[in-house]
Amino acid sequence: MNTELSMTLLDFFKQSRRPIYYKGILNQLRNNEVLSFGGIRRSIGRKRFAYGQAYIQKLTKNQFSFVGLWTLPSKPERHDYWVQGSFTLSKGVMRFENGITPDHLRAFFKVCRYLGVHKRKSLAQYQQAHIEYSNAVSQRNEAMRNYEEEFSCYPEPETMDGLFGVRPFLDDFNCWFLAHGYKPLFDGEVLIGGYSSLSNDLDFDTRDRIMTTPWLALTQKQLLREKK
Repeated sequence: MNTELSMTLLDFFKQSRRPIYYKGILNQLRNNEVLSFGGIRRSIGRKRFAYGQAYIQKLTKNQFSFVGLWTLPSKPERHDYWVQGSFTLSKGVMRFENGITPDHLRAFFKVCRYLGVHKRKSLAQYQQAHIEYSNAVSQRNEAMRNYEEEFSCYPEPETMDGLFGVRPFLDDFNCWFLAHGYKPLFDGEVLIGGYSSLSNDLDFDTRDRIMTTPWLALTQKQLLREKK
């Protein structure tokens, strides 16, 4: 007889190496909303991509699903993973569906750890890009103030780029997440609507980075292997 697997929500977040305050975010999810534990997508050529993703989606009241996906090429001994299942949540305790084993959860936690490594790199890039953007804005604003103080007037709009340099934009600093207004690797982001709704303004490209279709990701990886 199969024994129902259970775990406290706090222990789940600890083993996922995610902040405990995610518990509050999860409890506030509405039906079909998704809490991302991280999402990364890399080109592997010929319009194909490799992915690393982990997330929880609320289905209905007290019912959730979880997905962990990893197809990024890295160490030769590192396997691809696709693990998913469902659980009920009541009074801080997760009770998983029949068939979910400790091995499934270990695979999910591995994906979360792999994402954590990439998040540290992404966070460093994000912070550096933000500093460079802030400095560029400050320098331009200071030049504009100095001009106003010296000449007691504003320059003509068409002359501003020549006088003060081109206005900096977030997408000038080589950081996709900063340019698009997301947290590094989407870790902690809430996706509204999940697969069931396209009414929100989230474009397909961003959705694919957070929660692609797992079997398509594995198919792309297999095609890459067959080409070698």
